[in-house]
Amino acid sequence: MPAKTTQKGEVGEAMVIADLIRQGHDVAIPFGHNQPFDLIVVRKEDGRLERVQVKYTTSDGRVVKVKVESTSAWVRHKYTPEEVDWMAVYDATTDRCFYVHSSVWAGHVGLSLRLKPTANGQAKLVRFADGFTQLPGVRVSGPLQEPALLFDNQPE
Repeated sequence: MPAKTTQKGEVGEAMVIADLIRQGHDVAIPFGHNQPFDLIVVRKEDGRLERVQVKYTTSDGRVVKVKVESTSAWVRHKYTPEEVDWMAVYDATTDRCFYVHSSVWAGHVGLSLRLKPTANGQAKLVRFADGFTQLPGVRVSGPLQEPALLFDNQPE
């Protein structure tokens, strides 16, 4: 029996969570379904929180399609950088996760990540999937700041 859409989404989320933890990040899951994102990644570099929308896909073995919208029988929603920082895609064909930052997908309905070179050898303007397998490190222009203390009286 084929997996239902909800089951595929849950598999995608589980695989992305496992992959992010494997990369050294922590992951938080928002309560309820009122947010436009599925996960919150806590960056290992500086503890910064970033919103992640997860997509499950089955590629053709050559190209992974990244959808930047959700559709159901009732509504179509196009994600924006103001509500989601990353699109994480789990590809069931290759059993791999890919991460596309909002600066790459902003303004698009979708984009393609190449698993294999193009038939004509074109490389210009081609996004190769291998470049999207990890969350890139955080670039910090100055020294990291200590997080603000929540309480005045800290144990000594």
